[in-house]
Amino acid sequence: MNEGRAQLSRRSFLTLAGFGVASAGLLARPALARALCPNLPSALQRASGDWQLSFTDNFTDNAGFDQRWVKVTDSGGETKSVRRPENVTISGAGLSLNLGRNRDNRGGNRPFVGGYVRTKDFRQRYGYFECEMKIANEAGVNNAFWLTSVPDSEGDKRFELDVVEAKFPNLVHVTARQWLPVKKVLSKSYRPRLKLANEFHRYGMLWSEDSFKFYFDEKKIFEAVNDFAHTPAQLLFSNAVASFAGKDDGDVDGAATSIRNIRVFQNTEWQELQVRRCS
Repeated sequence: MNEGRAQLSRRSFLTLAGFGVASAGLLARPALARALCPNLPSALQRASGDWQLSFTDNFTDNAGFDQRWVKVTDSGGETKSVRRPENVTISGAGLSLNLGRNRDNRGGNRPFVGGYVRTKDFRQRYGYFECEMKIANEAGVNNAFWLTSVPDSEGDKRFELDVVEAKFPNLVHVTARQWLPVKKVLSKSYRPRLKLANEFHRYGMLWSEDSFKFYFDEKKIFEAVNDFAHTPAQLLFSNAVASFAGKDDGDVDGAATSIRNIRVFQNTEWQELQVRRCS
């Protein structure tokens, strides 16, 4: 990525009524919001509406990170890993979800450890969600950027939107999944002709009232109809050694999933339409 692009990944927040974004001020000053993100992702350049930055982080500030994110402890799911806060680190290079051996065997019979974070307060319904991520250079690891509905607003429809589940060496898997009241899965796998662990790649999803569109390095790789995801969602990053990610070699020490930045955009025209519907 070029230097100008990297400079756009400063932290800023935009209040959008009804979407739970973190702080006030920029909504009344759309010119300032546009100045913070003058180069919209290509998917939004082709989309109608007034797109504004609603959340962004480049993961270089520990204090700011703790205000916006929660380090999750988790040992559930069909994985060989437990996820622990100490396996999440922040540096000048961004966010690292570090992998290793579960040497004290805490969390049950799971031989590996990894990292897992979620947004503390930020929630958004619809919009464009993207990150720049470099996957772990290890087979058998699932490297994920995803969204989930939250209990306080999801009603009877629980859903998960996997912007990406990336696996070594070059598998990009995207999914829109309804868990409740009935299970529904819309997914696709895409294999670019490159190794995902060699450099950072951009993974994105455009989520609207009518559809899901998934992108890899700004190329659309999947589109599906949205008939279930209509409530605000939280953002998550995680990794895990898992059988569904392929066969591991038993040693992942020193490997990590690296996230350089995240950006989220909201269409203020969608917001205004939703406010009118609710009034």
